[in-house]
Amino acid sequence: MTRHSRHSMGNSHRGQWGMSLMELTISIGLLAVITVTGFTVIQGATRISEEATARAELNKMGRNAMALIIKEINNAFISQNQTEHFKTVFKGTDRDPVDELYFVSRSHEKRYANRKESDYAEVGYYSEADWTGGNFRTLVHREARIVDDDPENGGVIHALCHNVREFNVRYRRDRKADWIDEWDSESSEQSNKTPKVIEIRLELEDDQGRTASFFNLTGTH
Repeated sequence: MTRHSRHSMGNSHRGQWGMSLMELTISIGLLAVITVTGFTVIQGATRISEEATARAELNKMGRNAMALIIKEINNAFISQNQTEHFKTVFKGTDRDPVDELYFVSRSHEKRYANRKESDYAEVGYYSEADWTGGNFRTLVHREARIVDDDPENGGVIHALCHNVREFNVRYRRDRKADWIDEWDSESSEQSNKTPKVIEIRLELEDDQGRTASFFNLTGTH
């Protein structure tokens, strides 16, 4: 094989298999664009997923809070056989932005045998500065498993709902009466009575501006 022939074959192989500096630069640039685009898409999908999760958690917290409030209010009652050591009340106080509620309910569930407790419980709802450090309020739930002569104190407390922007409760004697913002079963007007119709509004808003609203019309039996 002549030198010319070998030289020609070498040039031919480089033409088939080699890559010029310009081609390599373009390939690296395309790879960089694809990588950045892929990262941006993944980052956007992650943000969407996190946003959806945060909203779902906010809604879940509000729904669970409303379910418990409605259940306990539905079972609120005033006993006609009160004693010096057994007192039942229904008190709703208008507060801004979170109203307060104190009553006795038949909703308590006995979980342990041979424990000194009944189906009755003292229940309270009030607010404190947000326990998670948020901008709004924490709705606190109180339950005392033994009904005594002090229905507004004692028992176990826990955070029912955080990020509470508003918790508003209104009352009616019956479906034809006007709405009122407060109820006191120890007053002369509402003596030993529970409201028959109750309107509950719960508004949540977290630190990122996500909101959730809940509304229910319920009453006592």
